[in-house]
Amino acid sequence: MRITYLVCGISLMSACGSSSAVEDAISRADQAAALAADLTGENVSNPNQLPMSGLAIYAGFSTLNLPIGGATQAYVGDLDLQVTFGGSRDQVTGGMSNFNGLTGTLEISGGRLDRGTDTDVDYTFDGDVTGTLGAGADSYTIDAGLVAEFRGRNQDGVTGVIFGDINGQNGVDLFDGTLVGARTN
Repeated sequence: MRITYLVCGISLMSACGSSSAVEDAISRADQAAALAADLTGENVSNPNQLPMSGLAIYAGFSTLNLPIGGATQAYVGDLDLQVTFGGSRDQVTGGMSNFNGLTGTLEISGGRLDRGTDTDVDYTFDGDVTGTLGAGADSYTIDAGLVAEFRGRNQDGVTGVIFGDINGQNGVDLFDGTLVGARTN
């Protein structure tokens, strides 16, 4: 499957990456863009045909446009997402970590599937994104949400957006971002 080969290629590129943090960030941004382009070519999965049981695990990238240090900049991190299709609560969970130039992990929790949504006007699932990221001696509290779609007939990938508040040394500000992941199981 095309997505499986892309994920394997991304893993190999990451393992052979440069030791420079700037080059690594550019490489990861390029990897995220390539995965997004591949998944955007796949149809949105039909929400009312999602499995009624089982677990799907996704690995990929999250890109957050954060106003840290006086200017908004894109920070690329790792996305780990789990979807429990038969669950009654917390159907979507996971985390985001390893953002270029930042420390900390963001937790994904409280996610819900909407099997009855019209994907022309709304998303198939959502979730809460919370946690603290550090930049040097400064810390930033994230309180956000995500909305996303499954891609492909067998939910081979996910694409979505992230939006919320960042609270730091300069008070509260708004930010947005994206997520993209390929199924690993």
